[in-house]
Amino acid sequence: FRADLEATATVGSPMQCMLKGVCAQCLQWQIDPETGQRTKAVFSCAQQDQPLAWVDLDNLTARQSQNRLLERVSSQWLDHVVSGET
Repeated sequence: FRADLEATATVGSPMQCMLKGVCAQCLQWQIDPETGQRTKAVFSCAQQDQPLAWVDLDNLTARQSQNRLLERVSSQWLDHVVSGET
């Protein structure tokens, strides 16, 4: 990113319980934009909006992919229920 660019990202993690870290399913790493090293873990349910340069996008992608199977099964079940098939 350019040095003068200020961008904010909303980190939509798998769990948005808003309980500020009770379940830790929303734990997300922040990185140092200069070194690329992880600096601190944050609960994204309590801190959804973060500077984009700080967001560890690889970690976010991995966290969100954990729910893909459940989302697909739920979608198929909903399609089945809505279609009225027995």
